[in-house]
Amino acid sequence: MDKLSVDLPQDLKEAVLSLVSTTMQTTADNIKQQLRTSPYLNKTETAKYLHISPKTLLDWEKKYKDIPTIEVEGIRRYRKSDLDEFMEKHKLNK
Repeated sequence: MDKLSVDLPQDLKEAVLSLVSTTMQTTADNIKQQLRTSPYLNKTETAKYLHISPKTLLDWEKKYKDIPTIEVEGIRRYRKSDLDEFMEKHKLNK
């Protein structure tokens, strides 16, 4: 592959390098955050993920027996992918 060479003024070179550097750092930070994020949510995180109140989540758990929940020694967790499937299952106009 042939290389393309362009002479740019110094201030433009610095601006481009700064932009590329900032973009790369932001991308790296986003990837790190995604890797740190657990696929399991507690009740508060679940309500926030579903854009509902914790009270609504409690009401839904009573009403819908098919909300996918993982419980270990009384501690409940919800997997994001399971919640997505639950919401899809209850979508109108499938």
